[in-house]
Amino acid sequence: MRSILVTCVQDVKRLLTNALFWVLTATLVVIVLVVDLALPKEASLETATLMTWNAPAGLMFGTPAESEEALREAVRQGDAIGFIFEEDELTIVNPGFAEQTLNIFVLELMQQGFEPVQVQSLDTAAREIPFNLRFTPVFLCFEALMVGFILGGALMLAEKQDGTVRALRVSPLGATKYVLSKTLLFSLIGMLYATLICVFTVGVSINWGAFLLLSFVGTAVFTMIGLAYTTPFHDMSGWFFSMVVLLSVNMLPVISFSSPSFTPFWMRLIPSYPILMAYQSAMFGGSFDIGYTLLAIGVWLAVSYLLAVLFVAKKHLKGAKS
Repeated sequence: MRSILVTCVQDVKRLLTNALFWVLTATLVVIVLVVDLALPKEASLETATLMTWNAPAGLMFGTPAESEEALREAVRQGDAIGFIFEEDELTIVNPGFAEQTLNIFVLELMQQGFEPVQVQSLDTAAREIPFNLRFTPVFLCFEALMVGFILGGALMLAEKQDGTVRALRVSPLGATKYVLSKTLLFSLIGMLYATLICVFTVGVSINWGAFLLLSFVGTAVFTMIGLAYTTPFHDMSGWFFSMVVLLSVNMLPVISFSSPSFTPFWMRLIPSYPILMAYQSAMFGGSFDIGYTLLAIGVWLAVSYLLAVLFVAKKHLKGAKS
């Protein structure tokens, strides 16, 4: 344990002189400023589909649904607002839009004689999410949690370029302690970055237990993937451009986050998918698949650890004791 802590301290000293560390830190500040000052809290819903069921003849409003269940399914996927007409009553089914937005539809329809109007939210555990905070989980997942992937790889390349790796190869540290030391350090940094972004944008009224655990474990997974990925490279240029491609693939779950109706099976295999979806629940409430999330993150944690230890021992430390 002492050797792991000593290695962490040495890595911290190296980080403070690394330009990428300060770039990522500055990016954190920019994200907070953009969310708090640049993005609006409300946005128009012109892209949302308005669907109706059992609408009276002659109503020029929305698109008729095939059935009430089809309407509710479309709303559940986040692509529509539903209007269910019953005798003298109208129910507006929505996935959790702001009250001000729903009031616009209520006023318009009440003028047409539909009264009273009910509003149903399909996820009662979720709370209203302002527009400027909608993509905060995305910023967390692909900025704060990626510090280990990016900075861990940068430190490995620096060790090769300045000859530090030669000393590591003859030291008793070994591949396992090497991986654990960097994973521990960057998991703590990633958790700190995520906490700062959350506090200065969303606030403190979140599920902190789930949030901190997701931040720590998520950063650990990406750190170990980054360590395994970086081992074959010897210079920054080749590593950086290929890293961008890998990170782009890892960002594909943003599509499903924005449009839940598009969630193919292969999307759920990407490591960022379960973390991103669980982040939203931890920060804003709402339901998510706990069993799948625990299984997916657990599998990626084990796989990334085994790959990191194997590649570090074979490619980076070349036979150092593990």
